[in-house]
Amino acid sequence: MKNIHFILIILFFPILLNSYIIEVDRFESLIFITSAVAVDLSNNYFDRQYIEVPTDLDLETLTTDNIPFFDKLGLQPYSLTLKNYSDYAAYLAASTAFYCIFEKNPKLLLNNLIVYGEIMITQSLVSKWTKTLTHRYRPFVYLDDVPNSKKMQRNSQHSFYSMHSSSTFASATYGYYYYYKNYGHNVFVGSLLFGAASATAALRVASGQHFPSDVIVGAIIGSGTSYFFCKFHENKRIKLSFGYDSIDISYSF
Repeated sequence: MKNIHFILIILFFPILLNSYIIEVDRFESLIFITSAVAVDLSNNYFDRQYIEVPTDLDLETLTTDNIPFFDKLGLQPYSLTLKNYSDYAAYLAASTAFYCIFEKNPKLLLNNLIVYGEIMITQSLVSKWTKTLTHRYRPFVYLDDVPNSKKMQRNSQHSFYSMHSSSTFASATYGYYYYYKNYGHNVFVGSLLFGAASATAALRVASGQHFPSDVIVGAIIGSGTSYFFCKFHENKRIKLSFGYDSIDISYSF
C-alpha cells in the first residue's frame, strides 16, 4: 500500500507544479486589462468636468447635520502624519500579498500577477467612478482649522468610497486565498494581511480623510472584487483540502 501511495505522489507532483491554483487565458486577460485601464484613465477627464470647485460661500454654509450619526466618528482632526502611516500600512498589505503569490516558476508568477492586475485595476476604476458620481466631501472639509485652499481641491470631494481600503482588502483577500490554496490556513499570514488592511482603513478615518462608511464599503467591494477574480481564475481540475493530519488531493482529467 505504501508503494502505491508513493507512486501516486510521484505521478501527481509534476501535475501540481505545472497546473497549480490559477488558470489564465492571457489573450482574454490582456483585452480585459487594456479595456479596464482605458475606462480607469477616462475618469481623469470626466472627473474634472463633473466636479465643480466649491466656493467660499459653499464652504461657509456647509453643515454636519446631514452626516449620519455613525459617520460623525470620522470628524477627526486632519493629520498628515496619520495619512502617511495609512500609506505605509497599504504598502505592507501589498508587499505581503506579493510574497504570498510569489512563485519561482516564471509562468506561474506571471499568471498570478495578471490576476492581481485584473483585481487592482477593476477595484480602482469602480472606486474612481464612484467618487466622481457621489462627490462626497471628505471629513476635513467640515473642520474650521483646515484652510479653504485645501478644501477647494478636487480631491476633497473624493471621500466615498476609500480606495485605500478597497485596494488593501483586495490585496489581502487575493494573497490569503492563494496562500490558503497552497498551504492551508495560517493565522500569522492572515493576521498580517488583514491586519495591515484594517490598519489602513482605521488610519484613513483617524487622519480625517474618510468617514467610517467610506472604509467599510471600500473593504467590502475590494474583498468582493478580489474573491470574484480568484474564483473565476481558479483551476477547476485541482482540488486541495488541508486537515490537521492530512492533505487530500484530487485531479480531474
